[in-house]
Parts: sequence; C-alpha cells; structure tokens
Amino acid sequence: MTHAAQWEAGTALGALRGLSTQVRAARARGGADSARRRALAATLRALVERTHDFTDSAYTSHEHRQRILSLAERIAYELERLVAVAVSLEEQTGNSSGAALESACNGATSAASELERALVVAARDQAKDLAPLAEEARKLASDLAHIGNRQRKIASSCGERESERLHSIASQLHEQLDHIIEVCKLLRHIAMSETLQVSAKFAEINLRIYGPQVVTAARTLAAHPSSAAARENLDVFVDMWAWLLADAARLAKELLDLTDERPDKQQYSSLPRPGKHGTTTKPLKAVRLDSDEQAKIAKSGLEMKMMSSEMDAETEKWQGADENNDIVKRAKNMSSMAFAMYQFTKGEGRLNTTQDLFTQAEYFAEEANRLYKIVRQFSYQVPAGTIKKELLEHLDKVPTYVQQLQFTVKEPTVGRAATFSKVDNVIQETKHLMNVISKVVTTCFDCANKVPLAWETSVGVIKRHQSVAPYKLDFTGLSAAGAGRGSARDEEAAGGACGDAKPGGSSSDTAM
Repeated sequence: MTHAAQWEAGTALGALRGLSTQVRAARARGGADSARRRALAATLRALVERTHDFTDSAYTSHEHRQRILSLAERIAYELERLVAVAVSLEEQTGNSSGAALESACNGATSAASELERALVVAARDQAKDLAPLAEEARKLASDLAHIGNRQRKIASSCGERESERLHSIASQLHEQLDHIIEVCKLLRHIAMSETLQVSAKFAEINLRIYGPQVVTAARTLAAHPSSAAARENLDVFVDMWAWLLADAARLAKELLDLTDERPDKQQYSSLPRPGKHGTTTKPLKAVRLDSDEQAKIAKSGLEMKMMSSEMDAETEKWQGADENNDIVKRAKNMSSMAFAMYQFTKGEGRLNTTQDLFTQAEYFAEEANRLYKIVRQFSYQVPAGTIKKELLEHLDKVPTYVQQLQFTVKEPTVGRAATFSKVDNVIQETKHLMNVISKVVTTCFDCANKVPLAWETSVGVIKRHQSVAPYKLDFTGLSAAGAGRGSARDEEAAGGACGDAKPGGSSSDTAM
C-alpha cells in the first residue's frame, strides 16, 4: 500500500492524486469498463467539491480563483474525452482508438498536475498572511483582556465607552478568526503528509471552538467586573488563544517550507515531530517518572495491559482465516503500542520519557484513525441487519475518542505536576479508545462468521438446527479501498479524522 493511500481522503490533493491513479490504470488496461468510468466520475465530483474551499473563499484572489475554475473545467473535458474513447474501445475490437486513449490520458494527468500546482500557489498566497494575522489577533485578545480588567476599576460613564470599545474589538477579532480558519482549511488541502493534514484539521477545529470563547469571557468579565472567577476565566482563554495562534502560524511556516522546496514530491512522516505539529507547541523537557509517580498510575497501567491482552485474544480468533487481513494488522499494531505504554508506567520498555509516551499516544490515535477507515470500508460488505447496526454503533464512537486523545496529547503543560497529570490523562484516554477498538474488532469477527448469505435465508435453506454458513467477506486491500468509494460528502467525512465527530452520530456523520 502506498503512503498516499493512507492520507486523509477528504482533501483536494488526495482527490487529485486518486484521479491521476485512476487515469494511469485506464491507460495501463487500455480502457475503462463501466465500473471504472463511474469511479472516475465520482472522483471528479469529489475533486470539484473540494476546490470550492478555494474558489468560494473571500480571501482567494480573482486571478487564483479563475485559474482553478479553468483547470477544473479542463480536467472535466479531458475525462469526458477519456470516457468517450473507453466506450468506443469497449464497442470495437480493433485498436484504432489506442492513440486517442493515450492522448486523453495525457491530457487528464497534465491538467491534474497543473491544478495541483494552482491549488498549492493559492494556499501559499494566503498562508503567507497567517503569521501577521495571528499576531494581530493575539494583540486584539490582549486588548480584550485589558478592557475587561479595567472595567473593574473605572467609573460607569467610562465603563460605557470601554464597553463600546470591547464590542468593536470583538467584531475585529471575529473577522480575524474567520480568515485564519479559512487559511487552515486550505493548508489541510495541500498538506503533504497525513500528520500535517491532521494538524491542520485540528488547528481549524480548535480555533473555531475556542476563538469565540475569548470574546465571551471578556464580555462576561465586563458584565461582572468584581468576579475573580470571570477574570481568571478570561486569562485562561487568552493564553489558550495565543497558544492556538502560535501553533497555526508554525504549521503554516512548515507547509510553506515544504511546498517551496518540493512542491510535487510526496512527503510522509509516520511519527510527529515534537514542537512542530506534534504533542506540544514547544519542546517539553524530557521527564522520567519516579517511583512514587509510577505507583500512582500503576492501576491505570495494569488496566492498559488487560486491554492489550483482550485485543490480542480477539485478533487470535482470526488466525488462519486470512493472513492478509488489514483489520488484524492494525489491531495488532495498536495492541503492541498499548503494551509499550503499559511498560512505561512500570519504568520498563522502549518508552523512556514522558515525551516518548506523548509521541506514542499520538501515533496510537493515528493508527486508530486508519483502522476506523479500514473497518468503514469493510462495513460496506456486510448486509443490513442487527449485527451491522451493532458494528456501526461501536464504530461511530471511535472518532470521539480519537479526538479526545489527540486533544489531550496536544495540551500544553508547565511543571512536573502538570506533566504527570497529563501522563495520567493520556493513559486514561488511550484506555477508552482501546476499549471501543476492541469492541469494533470483536464485532467485525462476528460479522465475518455469523452473518448468513442473503439468498440462503430468503429461500429457507437454513434450518433450526443447522449451523449458519459464514458470509464471505474480503479483508484484503481494505487499506487502499477508500479512495474512490462513496459520494463526495462521504469522502469528506471519511477524511476528517475525527475533527467534526459527535458522540452517538450516524456512521455517515461521524466518519473520519
């Protein structure tokens, strides 16, 4: 499986490269049958929908907007030619259309490459503004905090003027926030690794959630100037705001550097780098747990070990069924990582410092994200019924727990006590995620062994005392299967990792 197949599905870059892969396959096969032609059409629809984030943005220049629209139309035209040639080849036995097929394929891949460059240029143009935007937004938040604190000390007539100024600054801050979120959205579309895509997605989500809270906290303090809790609440949100803005600015700088040096070269990092888009905003001092701290989290560590053992037991049920089972491979990876985290709580194993643990936890969340997408593809093979409903119910919980773990890992800490508290929280969130993943794997096994074939039940072949024939499900190639399935909206949901997940949502709503 290529690295590109592991990328988040819901990006313009992913759709473009998926389209190029399909076109190259058509060239290699000397045409495209009806199923592959439908897949091409679905990928084109997804691509066009994702380019809307660029063309609909109020901050995209007219020149870039026209260029993107023009290239999208050109790709549609070239694919129309390709489909027409493929239909012609299907109806004929000769090779008279071979040159036409080659020309259509070349035209489509060329247009796709040009559109990719155009999207990168448009995103870079906005990313250059993110650092000064973030600095200005940080100053506005500081002004809000200053006004909120002044309200406690000034006369009522002055307080009215300060309230007007507060509303004015709040309005400016909302405008800055909208612009920064737009930039983060575009950066996710051009990110050249899954880790950067996840970082951009979470930067967008966190800014959308916590940005308005700064204004709310300032207005609360202005309304209740004598409240110490309101003042402390505002200080906390201003600090969080500054941290999120700095994180977004660093992400933009890294993507600018990557696209500037190698705009067409694929990048991939399986593990995040601390201080960039990984566990914290700045590198933390590596800390080892002392014996007292290890004793405090010993119970959580043992529970983690039990979870790992349960996962191993579940995967053992699959042995011999299919050595290429993608679900089992991912589950075993996660079990191994959970066991390593358990060893950390005892001062053993390869994870030596808290930073090692946080990095492992983020990688654990990424692996859960990949397993989620694999099981999502597997669920399409399962016929409707109670067992499929149970599978989707467990599966829909995964995005929520992945998001909670990733957010916990990214929380900034200062001091040894805060770091230990973060270690405990990370282990707890990992346990919760491990628990739901174990249920997902168990239900997948049940689906593969207990679901009867539809035609057998319909004609009454299965009798009361007869064993039920297992539904024959294909577990190979699931990791790469998601690129061309579902509608554009489904793919967007499937690629979002967990950013917009809601507890208890439907499968289509909470896909990652």
